[in-house]
Amino acid sequence: MLAISVTKGEHGRRLNLTGELDMETLAMLEQAAELQEGERQLEINLAGVSFIDSTGLRGLLEIRRRWSRQGGEVRVINPCPEIAEVFRLVGVEELLDYSGQGKAAGGES
Repeated sequence: MLAISVTKGEHGRRLNLTGELDMETLAMLEQAAELQEGERQLEINLAGVSFIDSTGLRGLLEIRRRWSRQGGEVRVINPCPEIAEVFRLVGVEELLDYSGQGKAAGGES
């Protein structure tokens, strides 16, 4: 299961994920992450994610690629140490933003 809550800010949104990001839940994230008119930033907060598989990881990369093609920015923040290690092991740790501060939401984590 995956739950997504949305926080809107001046320049975009923050998606706060809770649960597992995998083949069964990726479509839910992709739908929530669709670029909307006037948005420039999307943060995907992984603080509540307990598991990510290769499909979920590939989905995050695809979301980032789509936003980038349209001039937007995607930040992936607050992964637990195990998920951060997965990103490191597969060589995509540049996708992570360790600042943990919410520009898109304009507020706190």
